[in-house]
Amino acid sequence: MTTSEHLDLISAESRATAYETYAGLRSDAPISRVKMPTGQDVWLLTGYEEGVELLTDYNRFKTTATVVPEGVEMPAVPDAVLRLLGGSMAALDPPDHTRQRRLVQAAFTPQYVEKLRPVVQAITDRLVDDLLARPDRSVDLVEEFAVPLPLTVMSNMLGIPPTDRDRFRLWSELLLGLDPTSAQSAPNGMSPMDVMAEIERFVGYIDALIKAKRADPGEDLISGMALAEADGERMTDDEVLKMVALLVVGGLGTTQHLIGNMVLALFRNPDQLALLRAQPELAANAVDEMLRYHGSIEISFPRFAAEDTVLAGESIAKGEMLIAVLAAGSRDPRKFTDPDRLDIRRHGASRHLGFGRGAHMCLGAPLARVEGQIALNTLLSRLPELRPAISLDDVTWRAGMTLRGVTALPVAY
Repeated sequence: MTTSEHLDLISAESRATAYETYAGLRSDAPISRVKMPTGQDVWLLTGYEEGVELLTDYNRFKTTATVVPEGVEMPAVPDAVLRLLGGSMAALDPPDHTRQRRLVQAAFTPQYVEKLRPVVQAITDRLVDDLLARPDRSVDLVEEFAVPLPLTVMSNMLGIPPTDRDRFRLWSELLLGLDPTSAQSAPNGMSPMDVMAEIERFVGYIDALIKAKRADPGEDLISGMALAEADGERMTDDEVLKMVALLVVGGLGTTQHLIGNMVLALFRNPDQLALLRAQPELAANAVDEMLRYHGSIEISFPRFAAEDTVLAGESIAKGEMLIAVLAAGSRDPRKFTDPDRLDIRRHGASRHLGFGRGAHMCLGAPLARVEGQIALNTLLSRLPELRPAISLDDVTWRAGMTLRGVTALPVAY
């Protein structure tokens, strides 16, 4: 076991060498004791099998902190954030989690996602049209493509009117900034009080939208969740609200960073870029390989030991917090041959941990795959001269551990 109270895991600078850091931890043991920015001591799991064990054993490890021993304080959560994320599906254990997920899946079906494919393609084509219309043929691909693609898809999916898209983007950025693994300042220079006020406005807006959709449902996902029924049960307004917040947190920043990470990975591996250009049918496997190689979700939601137990040979006390480092598990050499090499033809790439594992595996994984495949194939086919406009050594990473992604990616085409 490695114990460290001074290991930098969250700064933007540390993100550039994160895989090396995880490999160093894992070479000593697949479990390490570290101190997080919140001051809490946490067990980090950097091994693949150990991460899977943590994420799938709901008897020994809970997502709720109700098992924390008396006297151990958890960080305070603002009321607005608690209303959105407290008791959400991501923070529930089976059987409560099972009930909510069954209801959500009744609306968010594979058939529903597949029906979105032409919508995603049309949005992607419009964004590329805009890129091609620029006379300078250079742009920040994150700001002009990777951000608006999932934002527009999500807005359409939830039934957010076009007139409210700018506000929705701000709200989504604020929700994504609620990262407990980093000490980032509020976006846009906003004070914490301003942030909470905007989140309160988001809550009020979605509350009103849910009521409107119940009264006059459409083809959007909020209508679907409001009307979904399983075993005679329906989601309450509060559950739909929390699910919308979870979709925003889990479906925007993740896909935005995935697109940026994939393009960066291809720039750094020109042989793989040339291969995908020549064989676009490899896109599906390429997305899974890049979810393994450069996934956008770095760590799991925390788990808490429900009892004194042993994991990876270490004694874990009841109530202690554990986190699976998904990015590290997906590069575990005990699971993947030559894990630090990008290979878009890799057999078994889909066994990555990029979407988590177990009952809490990412609900939006099918949609993220569709968006990733369409984004890659459209960019490479319509922008045949796509190339980096800066040295790849100068790319800046987002601070914090929850999401992994570049803050900007200047390109020319």
